[in-house]
Amino acid sequence: MNTAWTYLEKLTRYPHRAVGSREEAAAAEEAAGWLRAMGYSVEVQRFRAPRDTLYIGPAVIMAGYLAAGALSWWHQPYIGVLLAVVLLIPLVGEMSGKGLDLDAYTPKVTSQNVIARAPGRGDERLTVVVSGHLDTQHATWLFHPRISPHVQTYLNLAYGSLGVMFVGLVLRAALPSAGWPRLLLAAGGVLLALHVAFLLACAFSGGYINGANDNTTGAALTLALAEHFAANPLPGVRFHFVLTGAEEVGTRGMKAFLRQHRYDPATTYFINLDNLGGGTLTYLEGEGMTIYHRFGADLVSLARTMAAERPGRVKAKPNLLLPTDAMIPAAQGYQAISFLAFQGDGSLPNYHWYTDTIENVDRELVEFAEGFMKEYIRRLVAARA
Repeated sequence: MNTAWTYLEKLTRYPHRAVGSREEAAAAEEAAGWLRAMGYSVEVQRFRAPRDTLYIGPAVIMAGYLAAGALSWWHQPYIGVLLAVVLLIPLVGEMSGKGLDLDAYTPKVTSQNVIARAPGRGDERLTVVVSGHLDTQHATWLFHPRISPHVQTYLNLAYGSLGVMFVGLVLRAALPSAGWPRLLLAAGGVLLALHVAFLLACAFSGGYINGANDNTTGAALTLALAEHFAANPLPGVRFHFVLTGAEEVGTRGMKAFLRQHRYDPATTYFINLDNLGGGTLTYLEGEGMTIYHRFGADLVSLARTMAAERPGRVKAKPNLLLPTDAMIPAAQGYQAISFLAFQGDGSLPNYHWYTDTIENVDRELVEFAEGFMKEYIRRLVAARA
């Protein structure tokens, strides 16, 4: 039987699996073949996704705010406020996992999900969906090792600049005869222009990375768990294993999956695996940049129990800066959870950088995570038997 490390070695032979690339598509087809050989019914779900949302999408929003500021400056303050509100809606939707998002403002490519379903036996009472994203990121200045620890600070400054501009727009409309709101518009405009320049420079520079940790580890563990439970099925459980595409551009694969596949929230659990190649195994208690989505009570409670049985080997984290695939089902009312691994300083090792290769993955941690997840799923099912 193949282990997660075996699948890790196979998948990292691809130089990268960038969203919409031939490498991502080829890896998906190869993984689909492995899952069919295990006895699963496999669907390759293709969908359109943005090429980038971390840089291009926010840059377009910020450029729109610059236009709104110009309109407000030249005696069209209400139009400026209206434009700012319209632009804000998809940005909030992007960060919350609900509603409109940044798709309308970004170029599109074709990505795919690989969905494996175990043959039905007629006694299924629970559905367990295990996922890990197959796509990889590209390295930019934002994730240079010297800058990466300050990504949250940078994003706070970037979105704070939007806030300065928005306040300036509202005050310019509310106090049209006052001159000082223009100072806020000017300050916000300068800051946003700098951010737009930086984000576009990131979007069109750098190179794609191998992504051994992010997220070949999660994809490999998903495949290993699929093989294990194909050989050792659990009574009363319907297993679905999903290798999502386009996670790195805003969890688009999971969004596409849930647009076409609906489940009973009372009997379905989503378990997501991401960045499990270095540090300490960690479960998230929830996620959300604007709206906090608390993860499933059953899933978090079991993770907490198993962590207590393994002092120092497993820990909890209340939230994460950038969302994982688990946030999408959680936002839609499902019980969901994400497992990652963090270093002592709270960072992800080799995050979105060229050093994210198999040589820098902790094999012992991958093997520990594989054993942990097998037991976790068995105990989850036993608790609901």
